[in-house]
Amino acid sequence: MSSQVPAVIAKIVSQTQKLTYGENQIANFVIHNPDFITRNTITAIANEIGVSETSINRFCKKVGFKGFNDFKIAFAQDAFYRDMQAKKKERREINPIDALALDYNELIVNTSALVTEEQLRRVVDILKGARRIYIIGMFDSYLAAIALKNRLSIIGIMAEAVNDSRAMKIAAAQCGKEDAVVAFSRSGSTKEIVETVAIAQVHQVKTISITCYDSSPITENADVNIIVPDKISVNNSALMSNHITFLFVVDLIMSIFISSDKSYLKKKLDSEAVLASDQSMTNYYL
Repeated sequence: MSSQVPAVIAKIVSQTQKLTYGENQIANFVIHNPDFITRNTITAIANEIGVSETSINRFCKKVGFKGFNDFKIAFAQDAFYRDMQAKKKERREINPIDALALDYNELIVNTSALVTEEQLRRVVDILKGARRIYIIGMFDSYLAAIALKNRLSIIGIMAEAVNDSRAMKIAAAQCGKEDAVVAFSRSGSTKEIVETVAIAQVHQVKTISITCYDSSPITENADVNIIVPDKISVNNSALMSNHITFLFVVDLIMSIFISSDKSYLKKKLDSEAVLASDQSMTNYYL
């Protein structure tokens, strides 16, 4: 995990589905009042929100910290980083291109802070040992499924990307403990994806979920869960692709594959050489 940016807000957003109503009140206050959190004591914060200090400590532990002090230190570091980013924006006129680029950068950095190398290695181990691999996703998430399928094929690992709800359920039902299912779902609660992962688990299929929300229905049945920040954590979220962080995770998975075995790098280079040769021949005859 990156030590540069705690990505506290992204981490809080990823936990919202498992928080109680009172904890979500705390989460909303924290997200929208960062200056107040960094400048005040737990007592002042509790009084401002209208909850007990115990509730705040419980909230901090639930989102992955030892307690309020640990949370406040990480939050202050995160706030400092965000302040530095804001100052960079102030130094020059921000046009729409620069504004969106900064938001993309923030999402990528926050993803690197949430995803661990241990998780990626577990994913790679599962995919290496799988007899068959099905990669599922719907709507924008399916684009990430296709990307992973294509990237795996480049290193000699065949997989199938599926977005038809019936086909993915049939595939899961036909699989066994030697197979693997990788599920992409931004919300973690897409009905068809959740049902497919549940079917896969019944048949002892190794399952991997990649989603923006921890403790969502999809994560309850998966063997490995990779949580990435939702795009709603940045300013221009309405203008951004839903699957940008998924594509970054695909690249991270491939980097672990290649670093774990040089033969994958050779296969990648050989495949790219074939594609480049094909492109050259096509251009020659045009």
